[in-house]
Amino acid sequence: MQEPSRRPAPAGRIAHATRGVTPWLRLTIVMLAIGVAGSAWAKPHREHHDHRDPYRLAAAAYATVLDGELLWGHNLDEHRAPASLTKLLTALVLLDSNWRPDAMLTVSHEAAHVIPSKIGLHTGDRIRAEDALTAMLVHSANDACMVLVEHAAASLPQFAARMNARAEQLGMHDSHFVHPCGFDEPGQYSTVNDLLRLAQAAHANPRIASIVATERTTVVAESASGRVRHFTFRSTNHLLGELPGVMGLKTGYTAEAGRCLIALAEQSGHRVWVVLLGSRERWWVAHRMIESAFSTAERGTPTRLAGRLAGT
Repeated sequence: MQEPSRRPAPAGRIAHATRGVTPWLRLTIVMLAIGVAGSAWAKPHREHHDHRDPYRLAAAAYATVLDGELLWGHNLDEHRAPASLTKLLTALVLLDSNWRPDAMLTVSHEAAHVIPSKIGLHTGDRIRAEDALTAMLVHSANDACMVLVEHAAASLPQFAARMNARAEQLGMHDSHFVHPCGFDEPGQYSTVNDLLRLAQAAHANPRIASIVATERTTVVAESASGRVRHFTFRSTNHLLGELPGVMGLKTGYTAEAGRCLIALAEQSGHRVWVVLLGSRERWWVAHRMIESAFSTAERGTPTRLAGRLAGT
């Protein structure tokens, strides 16, 4: 869904088009053509590859941001399937919607039989809203996601409309959401730039920030017969506990999106964001990007390699 690239008009084509006009008019036409082409060609953060970027093959689209400055990035405004990174927006919408963390939610047949990943909820189970939110963000559990959405809206399209309204408020003008759990659906897309805006807004919420920093946790569900079951799981973010300073944030995967990741880390007063969409080796790549960014900060190397990322 990326816009076709536009290149400056060749000089010969401009010269041919201006035959038979006065010199002053010809100059005006040429300058206007160059100006229009230049503004399109210079659109920021699209198809950018700085020659100093060592991660040109890191992902289909990516960004590494150090203290608000873009270090490395590619295809920052390309429309991509966001997979379960979508759940950060779902969480924001839920928390904006008369959130009651202790509310007991009943699991529907549809939620229990949704495609993985799941924690294993059964039809008729009851689970606290807070536990379902934790399972959705830590383990990327689709059964927990569906339970939350079904109790927050009359239908998926209704909830998606609220998601798109919230995305617009965040300045995510290059995104559109159809499924709250991030499934591949026609019309579901976002960009590196927009997902960074989303991640920053999500992490600014203390409840979300605390949950996404969790490495391992246990939630409880009660069956229709009263039997209590405990679900213990680890975060899908393998950087947590492995790389000093990592504070979250969210993973994602679908067949269309590929392996995706938004990661946040802080060390010695410096903050690094990494967004990877469609990465074959997201853990190795993200680990290297974060370490390299902090090394850049320690050396005091100029960070403005690719310009300032929108919204940071």
